[in-house]
Amino acid sequence: MVRALEAIGAAVESGRAGEAFFAVDGLWGIHGGSAAGVLAAARRALRQQEPREVARPDGGEARWHLATGPARFAAYLEAAGWGSPAPVEALRARLQAPRPEVEALLEGLERLGIETLPALARISADQVADRFGRLGLAALRLARGEDEPLRPRQPHEDLAEAIELPEGIAGRQLDRALELLVDRLLASPRRAGRTLLGLRLGALLAAGGSWSVEQGLGRPTASARVLRSLLAARLEELPGPATALRLRALGLGPPASDQLELAVGGEGPRRRRLGAAVREVRATQGPGALLKILPVDSASRVPERWALLTPFPEL
Repeated sequence: MVRALEAIGAAVESGRAGEAFFAVDGLWGIHGGSAAGVLAAARRALRQQEPREVARPDGGEARWHLATGPARFAAYLEAAGWGSPAPVEALRARLQAPRPEVEALLEGLERLGIETLPALARISADQVADRFGRLGLAALRLARGEDEPLRPRQPHEDLAEAIELPEGIAGRQLDRALELLVDRLLASPRRAGRTLLGLRLGALLAAGGSWSVEQGLGRPTASARVLRSLLAARLEELPGPATALRLRALGLGPPASDQLELAVGGEGPRRRRLGAAVREVRATQGPGALLKILPVDSASRVPERWALLTPFPEL
């Protein structure tokens, strides 16, 4: 389940089996511009990527309960169908304390006639602390929607692309190979719309041996133009012709929709719309749905080397 949600770009917190939380606002630009679009993408991902988990023991189809809320506990209440106003009983599964202490708290609240979360939220913190101590304050914070920030896991993924060069090449042809690698890396489904934090560029040398260099990005980005300009400068350090190039992401950042890129002449809105359209087509039709022709070696006597198909950049 967690990997399926991460595949749509979500940064997932999952402390219990079968349960996951993630922020939706950073995913709007990738999935239709609304929370409903994000939830629809999550449902599709769960059905497509985890087919073994959608069957119940009785042979029926499992139902994923997805919901949104201003905080973790509010989303849980909605997904679990507690209704409104939710009873204090809903706290039973969420308080991090030994079961006898939780039971004592709930019994104490019921004896005082505090049966719903809104009723609990109206009581002052001093009164709750005096009667129920630290656990009571934790329950009060949940009732008021004062959850702790999400703590998503950091997935360890190998996001890399490589290209073999039929002959040792250098110069402009090597720049074309680099452009192809950048386009493929950004179009990879494993990136899931996230930005890059750093890159490692490597090469196998025609004369033997290998070469590599790491490039920090300064700020998270998924701009093909930015990546190409930074890496092209490092490619000039290559000591000789190369027979293969490899590009690896050293870290993934927040979704690309959270990032801003300055543009001259009012190009920013147009580029963002085009990038969103590219991501939407890839999300529905697959990574190979949009390609462009990349000229490589027009002087070659082998037609297959004149040009290559490369993923259309998200801009």
